Amino acid sequence: MYRSHVSLLATLALLASTSPAVAQDSDAPTIEDRLDRLEQENAQLRERLDIVSGEVERTELRDLFPEIGDARNGLGPAASKVYGQDRGLSIGGYGEGTFTSESGAKDSTADLLRGIIYTGYKFDDRWLFNSELEVEHASTEDAGAVSLEFAYLDYMSRESLNARFGLVLVPMGFINEMHEPTTFLSVNRPETERRIIPSTWRENGVGVYGDAGGFSYRGYVINGFDADGFSAEGLRDGRQDGSKAKANDLAVTARLDWTDTPGVLAGASVYFGNSGQETAGFGSVGTSLVDVHFQYEHRGWWFRALAAAAKLDDTAQLNAAKGLTGTSVIGDEMLGYYGELGYDLMAAFSPESGRALTPYVRYERVNTQESVAVGMADPTNDETIVSFGVAFQPIDEIVFKTSFEDFDNAPDRFSLSLGYVF
Repeated sequence: MYRSHVSLLATLALLASTSPAVAQDSDAPTIEDRLDRLEQENAQLRERLDIVSGEVERTELRDLFPEIGDARNGLGPAASKVYGQDRGLSIGGYGEGTFTSESGAKDSTADLLRGIIYTGYKFDDRWLFNSELEVEHASTEDAGAVSLEFAYLDYMSRESLNARFGLVLVPMGFINEMHEPTTFLSVNRPETERRIIPSTWRENGVGVYGDAGGFSYRGYVINGFDADGFSAEGLRDGRQDGSKAKANDLAVTARLDWTDTPGVLAGASVYFGNSGQETAGFGSVGTSLVDVHFQYEHRGWWFRALAAAAKLDDTAQLNAAKGLTGTSVIGDEMLGYYGELGYDLMAAFSPESGRALTPYVRYERVNTQESVAVGMADPTNDETIVSFGVAFQPIDEIVFKTSFEDFDNAPDRFSLSLGYVF
């Protein structure tokens, strides 16, 4: 388009310069002068169009990759980006890489633990889709995997009542819903939120969520656990992850939090359902989990506390059907709790820097055989862990961490990590 304009103007200039009237005027600009001027004007026009084109492209990318805002509706800040869109596609993500050295282990390991892409789409003011696609351990080999962590549709009616349909995160604890690396201090997630609350835990279901009167709530009906995966180490392998899930037994899970005081989150979560899934010999395996949690953030201080308990019915029948005896039996009750304290030194020494340097300490106890028959408890399943470390954030979206975990009944662990969100 630019070349056609230049050619047309050059032709007109040439015709004009050859007319007798112009030829007799000794002060008229030459063809070379006019072509030089046209080239200069064309260069200026191209520069202006490049600037406009760049601005349009940046605007389109800002729409596609919106800024990270606040955590919303039971999701981390980056996972919540689609809720801030007026319409259309939203992309975000996060990643974690770790270095780990365990006492007594022959090898240390370096691992790209997680790479996540969030994809959301706002259809209109009522309907949206949101999803998380995860690559674990940088491959589908050597225990790596590619999986959907969540994929759901929301129907947004009003602030106090909305509906959710699809593969959802079970709304228990701190970590299961909000596990982006910038939202917790340690390299590794607390063991209570791995063994008792088996994060990351997602199932197929339908439910409601909203905010009303200073409280935030979420409640779903989902497919239940599959007790075939239960063990003395906990419930973790009973998750079905939305993949061809047995749905003979459904479960109900709900959460209620007080969120009206700035810096304070206080609440409880529950899960109730059978886990037998009509498997011969298992029984119903009634399964209940409950947790209470509290978080406080103010002027650089960070405090978290959580306690979680699980109770199983029909464990004698389940253990017999699975052929579990001695210290390998599944516990009737499981218990875990921790408290964590941190302080951001930059809040005291350089509050305007935009950086955070937060040393922390955490005390934790977890026992997946809190209640079993006398003599059948495996001491290694009753664990006390003292963790401490430092998290450094040069900007809000990037974090570097170091942690040391002192286990009573397992090798101690030193870890480094990097994390990012976008």
